[in-house]
Amino acid sequence: MHKPTLWDKETLDAHEKAADEEAEGARSRQDWQRATITIERALADEHRLFESCRLPACGRARRCRGNPTLCLPPNTCAPLEEEIEDIYVKIQNQRRAATYDGRKLDMLDPVTRTRPAGK
Repeated sequence: MHKPTLWDKETLDAHEKAADEEAEGARSRQDWQRATITIERALADEHRLFESCRLPACGRARRCRGNPTLCLPPNTCAPLEEEIEDIYVKIQNQRRAATYDGRKLDMLDPVTRTRPAGK
């Protein structure tokens, strides 16, 4: 005997699929931002911008630890799109390998810091 479905299965499936796609898009944007920050920090370190940075963490670490956009001129990384994409692909490969191995992705999250209040 067939039992009737008491809910709208298609609508629930569609909402579930949309939520999954939205989460995947957000993760992709986050990974792209992570790759961009990595390149910006490397560029800031190359030019030793940590020496004049307002963030105490950068001066103590003697490298960029904050938000590189505070130190770099606007659109500095625009010509470095290829390098950013290379790092993004590495992040995606790390995600895939972690998924295949059934482990949690072990990745440092670049945190964007802001200027301390009053400086």
